[in-house]
Amino acid sequence: MQENSILPITPRGTELNLSAARPFETIQEARTLLRTARLIALGTIDPESGYPYTMATNVAIEPDGTPFFFVARLAIHARNIEADNRVSLSFAEAGAPDALTRPRLTLVGRANVIPACQVADAKERYAYRYPKAKLYLDLPDAQLYRVRVEALQINGGPAQNANDVTALALKTDLAGADDLMSRAKAEIDRLNRSPGEISRLAASLGKASGTWRVSGLDPEGIELSTGRETLRYWFSRRVTSVDGLADQLACSIHSPSHSQKR
Repeated sequence: MQENSILPITPRGTELNLSAARPFETIQEARTLLRTARLIALGTIDPESGYPYTMATNVAIEPDGTPFFFVARLAIHARNIEADNRVSLSFAEAGAPDALTRPRLTLVGRANVIPACQVADAKERYAYRYPKAKLYLDLPDAQLYRVRVEALQINGGPAQNANDVTALALKTDLAGADDLMSRAKAEIDRLNRSPGEISRLAASLGKASGTWRVSGLDPEGIELSTGRETLRYWFSRRVTSVDGLADQLACSIHSPSHSQKR
């Protein structure tokens, strides 16, 4: 609950008939969308008019599940966030023929500039997912913001609604995974020099081998990206070490139809 007891997302005035709703895995749908969406709608508040201002942009995700994004300091979004850092991020499946029939996720929270001491790591993580980002990440007015998510709404399609998923449910616990996380960059680089391992991972997700590369790694899964798409391979159990990662990658060889959902 926020200042003055105002909820970030005000509940609708109409009660839903939950017995008529079609079941869906709300938390896992939300977590998978968070990890795989590449193009999102970023909404900010115009400080003069009060109108919402929304723009399509990229999103990247930190290992603990925190979303972050790039904005040039000269952009309208940067001006808006400086005046009022409340933002919304809307996620949807890439290439869905009808967005209203597929899962959609909206997060609301506060955007804060990533501290200078953490910018290099954030830029590297961003560039793993968007290699061409090097063209603008080093511009003099480049700025990266991370979002402290306060509330969310997940819609799975017609008659599939949920408003009881908390922001905490999107987080990935990094406690006890120091071995894995301290060596994550080296492991990502190693995997990206091993097309055979990446092809097996892609095949386990039902994708043909191609220009896939590892773009993210955390205790719960690994992300593969091309220039257009990002996939999530959810580990069968939590991984805290490089040895545990090796075991999970070996399992992928024997899981030809591994789902993006856990």
